[in-house]
Amino acid sequence: MPAPFKVLDQDAQDDIIVSFMEAQERDAFCHDLNQTRYTAMLTTIPGGPFRDRIQGLLDSTIVRSDEVARIIEETDKQMPPQARVAASKLRTKKP
Repeated sequence: MPAPFKVLDQDAQDDIIVSFMEAQERDAFCHDLNQTRYTAMLTTIPGGPFRDRIQGLLDSTIVRSDEVARIIEETDKQMPPQARVAASKLRTKKP
């Protein structure tokens, strides 16, 4: 059962979870971008330490992508209704 919040009203709670989800989606997007870049680089880089480094980055990015996907999946279960998400995005929109 959630703690009885004294300061965080529903709007503030919605803003936090929407902001968190946006951050996770940005993280996922960056990992996808890196996977694409690393995969492309590996087609042209000759063998050696740099290629090994890029392969290691690709491997760790694939693992991290899976972790982020799982976090997003669980966070999605806690998302407020779509109308409250839309209201939160309007409240927190950067100029």
